[in-house]
Parts: sequence; structure tokens; C-alpha cells
Amino acid sequence: MVLKYGIVFSVLLFVISSCSRSGQFPQKISEKTAMNSVTLDHSFLPAGYIFHNDSVIKNDFGNEFKELFQEKYKFDEKNSAFDLTNLENKWKILQNQKNNFNFENVKQWVEITGFLLELSGNTAYASELEEIIYKSASLFSEQEHKEIEKEIKPWIFTKNLDNVYVNLFVNATLKYEHSLYGAVEITQETSYPESEKIKLTFKMQEKRYIELFIRIPEWAEGATVTETGVKYVANPGTYSQILRKWGDGDTVEINFPIENMPKPLP
Repeated sequence: MVLKYGIVFSVLLFVISSCSRSGQFPQKISEKTAMNSVTLDHSFLPAGYIFHNDSVIKNDFGNEFKELFQEKYKFDEKNSAFDLTNLENKWKILQNQKNNFNFENVKQWVEITGFLLELSGNTAYASELEEIIYKSASLFSEQEHKEIEKEIKPWIFTKNLDNVYVNLFVNATLKYEHSLYGAVEITQETSYPESEKIKLTFKMQEKRYIELFIRIPEWAEGATVTETGVKYVANPGTYSQILRKWGDGDTVEINFPIENMPKPLP
């Protein structure tokens, strides 16, 4: 009898423990970088890009965004009622209306999309941020577009300690302090989307272990990621992962087949 109750008690403990683990409050996969940690060398858009925004109808989706941010605030407050699936579903519904967003809506869209990228690690949200950059050039003035780029800058790279995610492709440099001390710089050089080539270069005094994640766009079938002559898995719609110690001057070369690049990317 004692054995029987002991078994029942153990089963109950297992069930309670499993429920507790499955109900754990979600943690972010990575987080945006501070504004002063990233240097954006120039605009995402090619020099001389002509902006068109005269005939676009823009509406205010304030109420819809209020619902999205109410869900986000639950996360910020560690409210157990936070529902990621509910937030993602509302995001998908509003995504269909983004061409009609006014300027303030676009900035809100960047924030909520970046938040979902941090929380889910889903490359689709990084792709959405990229699309915002290029599509907004036809919807807003040059000055407004510069502000949108500034809003997006913290998500070019995202981090989780020494896990670094490269989400967007532009000439930019990330600077941060490694968890084992020592300054780390990762510089991205590219003329994307005019060119298929992207180069990452590391700068540091001491070798440090860093897990690097490079977004491979959904359309980039045949993409390559190469480091010291070694090719890494580069499946479209995922992050290519390189896990190793890096030293000063180490580089990664990325190539995308730009002939497959869809609109609205120029």
C-alpha cells in the first residue's frame, strides 16, 4: 500500500513539474542592441534613390495597434495572461493593411515586429523589417524614411550574451563587451541588395567564443556562407550557425542569389 501511494505521489509530482515547465513564462531568444552599440555607415537604400509618396492613401490604425501593445505590455509586466499565439495572430491580420499605415503606425509596426523577432527567433519577422525599409521608400518622404531606418537600427544585430544574430544586411558595425571581457567588433560590408556579397569581419584583442547566426532569406535558395574555406548550412528561412572561437581579422563571406530576390526589394 505504501509503495502504491508512493508511486501515485511520484506521478503527481511529475505531472505538476511538467505543467510548471510547459507553463514557464517565455524568454526572448535574443534582444535588440542599444542605439550606441551599432553604427550604421549609410542608408539601406542605394545612393540617389528617388522617393515616391504623393498618391498613397494612409490611414490611422491606432485602435489595432493598441490591442497589439496591450498584449506586449503583458509580457513586459510578466503577466501570466500573455499569449504569444494571440499576439502573432493579431500581427498577421494587421500585416495585410501595412501599405495603408501612416508614419506613426509604421514606427509602431517596427517596434512590435522587432519584439516578435526577439521573442520567437523567427526569421519571418526579420524579413518583415527588411521589407518595411524598402517599401516605405515608396510610401514616405526621405526624411521620414531616415527616421524609420533609425527605428529599425537596433534590430540589424540582436544578441543574447555572446549569441549574435545578423538579421539585416547593410554596412554597419556592432560593438559590445564579451561576457568574458574584452571588446568585440563585428563589421558588415555590403552593397546589398545591389550586390549578392556580404562580408563580416571580427575585431578583438583576445580570441573569444561567439555563436554567430546569419539570416538566410526565404527566397535565397542556393545561398552560401563560408568561413576559412568551410561552407556552412544555409537553408532559406533559417539562420546559418557558426559556433567557434573568433580572433582578430576573422571573416565570414555570404552570397545570396539576387536574381531570386522578390519585390519590393529593389
